[in-house]
Amino acid sequence: MPGHIGTIYAATNAVYASRATARTVKLLPDGTVFHDRTAQKIRRQEQGHQYAEAQLIALGAPVPRAGCNPAVWLREALIAVGARNVRHRGAHRYVWRLGRSRREREQIKLGLPAQRPYPKQPDPEPLAI
Repeated sequence: MPGHIGTIYAATNAVYASRATARTVKLLPDGTVFHDRTAQKIRRQEQGHQYAEAQLIALGAPVPRAGCNPAVWLREALIAVGARNVRHRGAHRYVWRLGRSRREREQIKLGLPAQRPYPKQPDPEPLAI
């Protein structure tokens, strides 16, 4: 989300390796991201689904009725709480070369191309889609 540019990673000489894949996330009214994995737990009634359901109920979603389809309840709950789709540009990626000496670290080939310069400005507020 906005503001995370990896200042600490840059300060520790991590190599900037561009961004991860851009994606669309569900943003809840309290500013937290409702992850796809959390939604999957509710839909499949996997371990941890009660916690995720309680999170949505605390934000104003109706309590699920006994025997209701979890996928249908989830869709209705996200609408009820006002969750919105937001495009995320992708997290900044940093990597460290590990080795006992500078010479060892410099010989390590990275799996990602090194990028310069480090990002200096936070991303603007994401746009709802």
